[in-house]
Amino acid sequence: MNYYDNAEEVHKAAEILCDNGQYRISVYNSCLAMELYLKSRLNFEGVNEKLEFSHDTVNIYRLIAMRFPPKKDLLKTVTFGRKYFNESRYPRGDVEVYTKEFADEFLIYVSAIKSYIDNECLVNLGDLQDKYKKQ
Repeated sequence: MNYYDNAEEVHKAAEILCDNGQYRISVYNSCLAMELYLKSRLNFEGVNEKLEFSHDTVNIYRLIAMRFPPKKDLLKTVTFGRKYFNESRYPRGDVEVYTKEFADEFLIYVSAIKSYIDNECLVNLGDLQDKYKKQ
């Protein structure tokens, strides 16, 4: 399964979890979906495996944004997602923050990242030729 398909699956899981009142885990899945959507375009940047297999979504986004400048800067969204990736997975206190509204907000963030990937990170024939020449 590639990163994009995996992101689609995790994104759907986040929606289902939110609809069923599992807000903290929905937030975690939303953060993971954002990471996977971003990683789905990383392979066109010739990046080493260190970044690909990290959870460093901030630098992954920055690298992709250099190649595919976004119409709207999503760095704040990506940074917020990176923060809650760990906090929602390993809560150490205030779990009351994980409300329906909070989880819905993260679903909006995922949709923004997905829209950026789908509509602004478009590869061309040269990108594909370069990618497959390297293999």
